Amino acid sequence: MKEENLLFQGLLIFALILVNAVFVVAEYAIVRVRSSELDALSKRGNLRAKRAKEIIINLNKYISATQLGITFVNLLIGWIGEDIFIRLLLPVFTAININDSVSQTMSVIVGLLIITYFTITIGELAPKAFAIKKYLSASLWISYPLTIFYKIFKPFIWVLEKSASLIIKMMGISSADKNEVIHTEEEIRQVILEGTKSGVIDKTEQQLIENIFEFNDKQTRDIMVPRNQMIALNIDDSRDTIFRKVTEEGYSRVPVYKDTIDNIIGIIYTKDLVSSAVHMDTIALQDIIRPAYFVSIMKHIGILLKEFQKNKIHMGIVINEYGGVEGLVTMEDIIEEIVGEIMDEYDLETSEIIKLKENQYFIDPIISVKDFNAKFEADIPEDPYYNSIGGFLCKVTGHIPSLYERIDYKNYTFIIYGKIGNTMKQIKVINNNTAV
Repeated sequence: MKEENLLFQGLLIFALILVNAVFVVAEYAIVRVRSSELDALSKRGNLRAKRAKEIIINLNKYISATQLGITFVNLLIGWIGEDIFIRLLLPVFTAININDSVSQTMSVIVGLLIITYFTITIGELAPKAFAIKKYLSASLWISYPLTIFYKIFKPFIWVLEKSASLIIKMMGISSADKNEVIHTEEEIRQVILEGTKSGVIDKTEQQLIENIFEFNDKQTRDIMVPRNQMIALNIDDSRDTIFRKVTEEGYSRVPVYKDTIDNIIGIIYTKDLVSSAVHMDTIALQDIIRPAYFVSIMKHIGILLKEFQKNKIHMGIVINEYGGVEGLVTMEDIIEEIVGEIMDEYDLETSEIIKLKENQYFIDPIISVKDFNAKFEADIPEDPYYNSIGGFLCKVTGHIPSLYERIDYKNYTFIIYGKIGNTMKQIKVINNNTAV
């Protein structure tokens, strides 16, 4: 009879360990599964998916239920297991002449170690690994059993939740909002990086996501076409001059100024220009000019994008705090910050960096400091007063460098190899350190 009782208790412990495993699977599965995955199954009529969706909507309550189940089962395992191992091991220790009190203590310790081993391996680690790997199927499988358990013990779970909330308040910590899940930008970036390394996310997708994270940090001045590279028409330009500029540059929209570039009076559309030329021998820009949209140089491009979309605008004139023109920005410039350079049939693909020989390069002065640092593994400081290498050299020298002027900065030598007026066109870079 005693042997049958021991066998029953042993089977009961094994069953409780399996029940513990079910609660562990439930806990990890409902935390891991995504609402969008359950929505897709729910739309196809999967009732378990609908039930699982209800669970993750009330995630905190059901996690409390799994914790209650795990704790309760472990207490039962310890209580039953202690009796079994005392009855099994006490005669063994007594037989080797160990006194009763020590024998009983050793029986309890050895018994708890054995139970702990099986509880951790079978009841914790294995089900956790399963739930992490098969979280969707696991969340469907446990949806109804977990719901039944929660409803049975709902009053007790409510008491536990309220008690925990009270303790948190006493510690001066505000309770989290319902189902609040906070992921920092750095955490999300790390997840994306791991996904790229494992092949789940390709390089293009990773770059798009990285660009989106950086998007709202950028201001208009970071993406604009600078003033000295703007193509604009004088309101008093002749017909031939107007058509030459428009056809040479191939832009669909061109700013128009009067007397000076700081006095932008509007924008003309090439289609309007062509249409007027077909019907008239002379072109009067004032008849086809459209209002210009002025943008602060400090405006964040996320806000600017919304303004462009709302007002159906494709080009803005960038001005500083004094009203002076700093450059222009287009919808394409904004979009390129997410998707990268967009080349159309009118764009000529040029390289900003041309390798001459080992450690020597020609670069375009408008290359950004960020891109230069990335390419050459340099540490040229970024500054709000300049964006490009050309601007950096002006800041370092205190003037606009002259043709063939040599500028040394740390391990790099910059030589001005091309200028038109005051505008630098080409810079030779000598890397005095190592090859790029």
